[in-house]
Order: sequence, then structure tokens, then C-alpha cells
Amino acid sequence: MERLFKQILPTLIAIGAGLLMLVGYLVPVPDLTALLVHWAVVVAAFALILGFFNVLRVHLTRFFRGKKGWPYSIALLITALVSFGATTIRLLPGLLDDPTLLPSSIMNITRQISDGVFNHVILPLEAGAAGLIAFALVLAAFRLMRSKRRNTVEAIIFLIAALIVLLAATPLPNSGWIATFRDGVGFLALAGMRGLLIGVGLGTLVVGVRIITGLDRPHSDI
Repeated sequence: MERLFKQILPTLIAIGAGLLMLVGYLVPVPDLTALLVHWAVVVAAFALILGFFNVLRVHLTRFFRGKKGWPYSIALLITALVSFGATTIRLLPGLLDDPTLLPSSIMNITRQISDGVFNHVILPLEAGAAGLIAFALVLAAFRLMRSKRRNTVEAIIFLIAALIVLLAATPLPNSGWIATFRDGVGFLALAGMRGLLIGVGLGTLVVGVRIITGLDRPHSDI
């Protein structure tokens, strides 16, 4: 009985859901595909909520037990609760289908909080991380050149590519040969991104086929 619920039944459910989704895309049955996508969205939403409360549980435990790094846990808990509260209050009238549920002053405050967190916290952090990528690539290339187990040709190609990307991202006037150079780098980056997306798509396809055929069973307790 334990094997039935931990191995056989989850595998059958996963195979059945995969086959239904495959049939929904191969056969013109839009209602079936839309229904399965809606189910997936609902499951993902509940998984996100559970993950949020799990983060709260872990950091509350670290704070009350006085573990190393507990001040960072306090900062995370405060920001998480403020963001969660502002987002929930902002979405509440729409969820309950009552636009007059909350006063406009409260809605404006929550809108300012959520927009402020996005514009003054998330965007600067993303910009800073993106700006460090090119320098990290150059540093990695130089460290690769100094490695004893390096492949010289591949290391030189990687270093040249990193320097080209860094030069293209330099804030110079976008005119003349600089504009042409940046356009060429953009085409190369687009080609590389398409290759990565094709690889991700093929990998996803292989994983899906292995799950449908039962070769891989990450959902079962085995």
C-alpha cells in the first residue's frame, strides 16, 4: 500500500497529466489545454504561498534561537511582511470584486509602498547585478588564463569575447562605427541567446518525454 501511494500513483498521475497536455496541443481541444494550464497556475500560486511562509518559519526560528546572522533575518522578515501586506491590500478589492472596499488613501499608500520597493530596491539591485556581469566575465577570463589546466585557445576566445562585450557596454556616443559595432555585438548576443533557448527547449522536451514514459520519477518517493 505504501508503494502504491509513494511510487505507483504519483507516476501514473504525472504520466496521465503529461499525456493529456500533449494531446491538448496535438489535437485541437483548446478547453483541455486551458484547463490544465489554469490548474498549473493555481498549483504554482499555492506553492509560492507555501514557500513564502516557509521562509518566514525558517527566519523566525533563526531569530528566536539567536543563530548566526539573525539581524539579517529580521531585515528579511520586515521587508517580506511589508511587501506581502502592501500587495495583499492592493489586490484585495479586485479579489473580492468590490472597488469601494478600501478608502482611496489606503490604496494610494499601498501603491506608493509597492512602487517604491520596486523602483528603489529591486531595480537598482538588478541594475547593479547586470553591471557586474561583464567585469565578472573579464575576471574569470584572466583567472582562466592563469590556470594550469587551461585550454589556451578556448581561454583566449573567451577573453576576447568578454572584452568585446565590455567595450560594447561602455557609455560612449552611439554614432558612427560605435553604433555599427554595438549592432554587431547585439546580433551575436541574440544568436547566442537563441542557441541557449533552443538548448533549454530540447532539454525540457527530453525531460518531459522521460517523465511521460516513466524513466524519470522525481515526483515519487523512491
